[in-house]
Amino acid sequence: MKNFLFPFVQTLVVLAIALSFYAASWFGDQFMLRAEPYDPFDPFYGEYVLLQYPDLRPEGLKNGEVYFTLKEGPDGYAVLDRVSNEPFWGAIHGTYYSDTLTAPQLEQYYVEQGTGPGLEQAEELAVTIDVAPWGAIRPVFLEARPH
Repeated sequence: MKNFLFPFVQTLVVLAIALSFYAASWFGDQFMLRAEPYDPFDPFYGEYVLLQYPDLRPEGLKNGEVYFTLKEGPDGYAVLDRVSNEPFWGAIHGTYYSDTLTAPQLEQYYVEQGTGPGLEQAEELAVTIDVAPWGAIRPVFLEARPH
């Protein structure tokens, strides 16, 4: 019986990790962020777009770890709702340095081979993300924004 217990537990852990990725979409809110691309290619991982977000520029924070939530702005794009250097429930964990707020899940978006240069030339992008109530982020879609 013990021979089957360890593989069973391993399988449950892998399934829990996979389900937690999709749980952000099932239980969370969806936001669209304005984004600006730079550096669209990595020779080892393929094409991806590094993103920066002009609407995620808080004021009055210390450099270092930050915690933030989003809300939908009047134009339909997400803006900062609450920002703090102290953790709180439902917050997205990120880093603030030199007027730039980033989160690991928001920094890069892998794209289909051949589409990276076109997205770089667009210069104005929209990223659709799902944010779980516990602060996990799942990027869903990346497209060029209409001018």
